Amino acid sequence: MSHRVTVVYHSRHGTVRALAALAAEGARQAGAEVRLLRVTDDEPAGHRWPEPEAVPEDVLWADGLVLACPTYYGNVSSPFKRFLESTSPLWQRGLLADRVATALTVSTQRHGGREATLTALHHTLYHWGCWVAGSDPADPVTRAAGGTPYGLAADNRQGEPASHERAAARALGHRLATLTARSRARFLVSPAPAALPEHGPHRSAVEGPTDDAAADVPAATGQADAGAPRAALPRDASRPVRLAVVHHGEEAAVRVLAQEIAAAARAVGARVRLRRVPGGSGAASAAWLGPAAAPATVADIAWADAVVFGAPVRLGAPAAPLLDFVQALEPAEGGRGPLWGKAAGGFAVAAARHAGCETALLHLGHMLLHGGAVLVPPGYTDPSVKAAGGNPYGTSHCRCEGSLPTPQTLAAAAHQGRRTALAGDLLRRAPRSSRTVRAGSADAGTGPVRLVIRSRGRSTA
Repeated sequence: MSHRVTVVYHSRHGTVRALAALAAEGARQAGAEVRLLRVTDDEPAGHRWPEPEAVPEDVLWADGLVLACPTYYGNVSSPFKRFLESTSPLWQRGLLADRVATALTVSTQRHGGREATLTALHHTLYHWGCWVAGSDPADPVTRAAGGTPYGLAADNRQGEPASHERAAARALGHRLATLTARSRARFLVSPAPAALPEHGPHRSAVEGPTDDAAADVPAATGQADAGAPRAALPRDASRPVRLAVVHHGEEAAVRVLAQEIAAAARAVGARVRLRRVPGGSGAASAAWLGPAAAPATVADIAWADAVVFGAPVRLGAPAAPLLDFVQALEPAEGGRGPLWGKAAGGFAVAAARHAGCETALLHLGHMLLHGGAVLVPPGYTDPSVKAAGGNPYGTSHCRCEGSLPTPQTLAAAAHQGRRTALAGDLLRRAPRSSRTVRAGSADAGTGPVRLVIRSRGRSTA
């Protein structure tokens, strides 16, 4: 059985529909089984398209998604927003997570809100727990179509997209389907412990080995994660998956979160490099946590299959030294940088609950898409996320709750570490063939596979 892609569009004048159909064509060329569907419209023009009407269950059918709608006042069109909101019962049951998804939009004005619409669609996908893939920034057709890495942004041409936009739509669908083929058949569920023991979080924050020789030796995770069911990573014949955890800031909260993410990934079999970005953070040093991690380099990111970045929040964005480091990863024009095609995410520490815990992670996500990364947010894929404050964009801690992360936040960080490592392991592999591969079989990699599989509903074709 081939991987499945659903392309859902809202179109009144035909341009979005034409681009959605081209994205569907690109996905088919990558071997996907595709459904091209429309959302219902209030206006008569919206009823002339022949495609079937989308229903929430079409999201369940899919392994990958393309969301396509026009830009209205810098945001998603209302009929398309109603469709997204109609999926709420499925979201509440945790059935929408771990699909690879992308987006496209059209507007009359070149800078009339296209990027805002694409990123608004991303926000919904983060809440669902999807992996967010943009267009390929290294592909010449992406640059010819305007260069946005967030998806596809096109001119409203009354149903007749330009040739460069048509090529970009096909390429977007093809990339989405290729990534979907890598991710299908195993779903990332690694439950948090049923009860969180009371303890000082610093007791669980063990820096662990950072040298290359020792970095793949599993280390014990923190007590906040004790007793949690673990999803063991399948190892191929060559090596385990590699995760780089890169943080800026010497304050205890940042270091503890970085250490917890690293330890949880090691516990499921990942090889981990814990690295720091030097520079003043304005916070007291936490030398009592042990020696600081080695300075991060571009080589560390190139080495990794997946990356998690973290920093204090400054003026609603990650602190400048981390931004400088991520900007240094930007590939040369026409090339692929060290983030390309890799699972990535972030965590943040802010002064107050609503002082940038969300915006800093969204800002970081935009930067990572410019590098060609695939964003793997926590969404609401584990009870620990809601227990820690419910940030679907990444783990966050505010100092108003104390200088150290709470046990709930540590559990959320551990979940993010496991989840990112699992995603990185899938994305680094060649796409699966259409035949089913059983977990634990010889074709699934060496060693036992103990992944917890989430069952998903399937609607009839």
